[in-house]
Amino acid sequence: MTSGFVELDALVIGAGPGGMTAALYLKRLNRRVVVLDSGCSRALLIPLSRNHPAFPEGIAGAELFRRMRKQLRNLDIEIVAEAVSQVRRSASSGFIVEFAGRSMMAENVVLATGVEDTLPPIDQANDLTRSGHLRFCPICDGYEISGRPVVIIGATEHAASEARFLGSFTNKITIATLGERMNVTEATMARLVDVGVAIRCEKLIHCSRRENGAVDLVMEASATLEGVVLYSALGIRPRSQLAEQLGADLEDEMRIKVDAHQATRVPGLYAVGDVVTGLNQLGVSMAHGEIAAIAVHNRLRRMEESRHLAPGWG
Repeated sequence: MTSGFVELDALVIGAGPGGMTAALYLKRLNRRVVVLDSGCSRALLIPLSRNHPAFPEGIAGAELFRRMRKQLRNLDIEIVAEAVSQVRRSASSGFIVEFAGRSMMAENVVLATGVEDTLPPIDQANDLTRSGHLRFCPICDGYEISGRPVVIIGATEHAASEARFLGSFTNKITIATLGERMNVTEATMARLVDVGVAIRCEKLIHCSRRENGAVDLVMEASATLEGVVLYSALGIRPRSQLAEQLGADLEDEMRIKVDAHQATRVPGLYAVGDVVTGLNQLGVSMAHGEIAAIAVHNRLRRMEESRHLAPGWG
């Protein structure tokens, strides 16, 4: 592991698909880069992604990570398994990043910190996600559940929006509020009724797994919802605290605002992946990483050229 006070061209915080892609490109551009990994990427929970290009049989999140980490190791990119405790601007230039009693200085920082899903109140929700019995992304897997009965956990406009989106794949849709009052506009409720979405407001007693990614939901004082595909629409929590502390702008849902080059308004600070406003997809996150790496490289090039042209240089 790197020790002491290390000076880098870039430090990537987060080792999900976007962060690892940024590190890969930076290293291949002959930049000094280190990755900090807290081990919290939600992509690790993906049981099998069937819409990621170039994998006709699909690929599990853990297998994608294994391949990408091997690619980074082949380039001798250091991945430090630690969570960041603080990032602050250096008095001269760049950033000082602190973790586990250590410090690194980097001219640029790429935030690939991701988001956390708000999990439903179901025992072993993470395990259900890993096994494909609890889903969060109809863009990812709606095609695979075509025609099957679906239950969406939620009670807000977001849940209603997910229900309407899933109508592209099935007409057997129920929103389960788990005891919460449905909190949508009258117009939204009317649209749900028009398209045949059922609303169940009773509490959940038990969720049990079945084959083919289905579950049985035992409801309080009501009929069991048997053999349904279960989605959660309870929202996300972006890990954008470091960006906010450094003065970056945040957008809807507290995601980080960036420009077309993944740059925040803080010079040298970039953000990629789900923590940035946009589509939460593996391919999008990787593309963000590529764009940010090129932007970091070009920024460093401009700084190097400026120093070279400065009076008295050398």
